[in-house]
Amino acid sequence: MSSLTLFGPERRRIFAAYGLLTIEEISLLALPALIGVTIDRLLSGDQTGLLLLACGAGAILVSGALRRFFDTRVFSAAEQRLSQTVMSSADSPGVQVGRLRQVYEVVQTYERSVPEGFSAIIAGVGSLTISAWYDWRVGLAGLVVAATLVAMDRLYSGKVERLNAALNGRTERDFAVLSRGSPRGLHTHLTRRRKLQVARSDAEIAIYLMNWIVLLALIIATLALIAAPEAKPGAVFAQLSYILAFAESWNRWPALTERLSHASDVARRLKGNVQTDV
Repeated sequence: MSSLTLFGPERRRIFAAYGLLTIEEISLLALPALIGVTIDRLLSGDQTGLLLLACGAGAILVSGALRRFFDTRVFSAAEQRLSQTVMSSADSPGVQVGRLRQVYEVVQTYERSVPEGFSAIIAGVGSLTISAWYDWRVGLAGLVVAATLVAMDRLYSGKVERLNAALNGRTERDFAVLSRGSPRGLHTHLTRRRKLQVARSDAEIAIYLMNWIVLLALIIATLALIAAPEAKPGAVFAQLSYILAFAESWNRWPALTERLSHASDVARRLKGNVQTDV
């Protein structure tokens, strides 16, 4: 994450916010197993599982609230610092306005999109590990699927990096195009931007579709493997929940790839304006 160098003064606090996120996600990861245990205990007349479930839900709520209180303050301070630096630079007003918008977008990436990416990684790796503990065949199938999806994401990231660079270049030319007062020039500028936006959206839709085709095959294969007559209902619920969590974690990955690509390009453009040393 080379664009994280923009947040040198805030880096420790950002990692602390991500640490709180990790605690929250581990608590969430334990929830399906707790529900499965609770179901099996309730079916056998034992209600102690309800206490475990309540404790797990409480940990999720507390850690989530603390993280949100903390990271809002950290990232709003970072945005203010970066914006002031950009606006005091020697660049043209048009470039300053474009980069001010880019500062907001890159801060939003690390406040919202990157935590979603961490959540996806923790959920994906944790779900796959627990699935393998329940049934090694499901774990092995998930590992093959993960390798396939990573390869597909690498192809997608190369394309989206080029599109984001072109879009950011367009953003920095907004003011210059408007100042010329040429309707034809404005139309050409906006048409090129629209085509780039459509191309980026089409690439994202394509990767989502390909991901879900692969993931649907994994879900069907998992059901075929775990739906045995002797299986306990709670265990079946937990296994299927973890595979669905694994699938959902990959559903968030293309958006993160796009946002990080955008943030990296913005960091490259801001490199001459912002002091990145801690």
